[in-house]
Amino acid sequence: MERKIYINKVVFTAEAICDYEEEMRLGALPKKDIKRETEEYLAYTESAGKLVCCRYFRINYFDEESDKMLMLFFYKGATLGNMQMWRLSGICLAEDWNEELEDDGLVRNWLVTKIEDLPEEEDWVERYNKYLKEKEELWNDEAAN
Repeated sequence: MERKIYINKVVFTAEAICDYEEEMRLGALPKKDIKRETEEYLAYTESAGKLVCCRYFRINYFDEESDKMLMLFFYKGATLGNMQMWRLSGICLAEDWNEELEDDGLVRNWLVTKIEDLPEEEDWVERYNKYLKEKEELWNDEAAN
């Protein structure tokens, strides 16, 4: 049976953009460069037959804009005809990644967390100030009566 060759396309997730621009504060994500270089890598890897059962992979990427080595994390996305999508799900500095974090599942937990799904965290200072204000109002009400 003949193996089907796909055209591999990179899709950027909001989480990966947030990692680069908000967390690492490296400026605007160089999407064109990452897309071009990663799709070339995927084409080469596909031609070598190494993407057959791959659902997740990570690669090192040297970002010339920030002069830093990054680790890019990809998950296999939808297949449309002969086009295979790959979701860039996360970005970190290469020096921040290690095999132990991967084995413990911490990397996966980070990669599957969606920005939209994060609960709104209440600030404890605001909660405390609200408590003090309510306490003061009760004190004033009791003093007036």
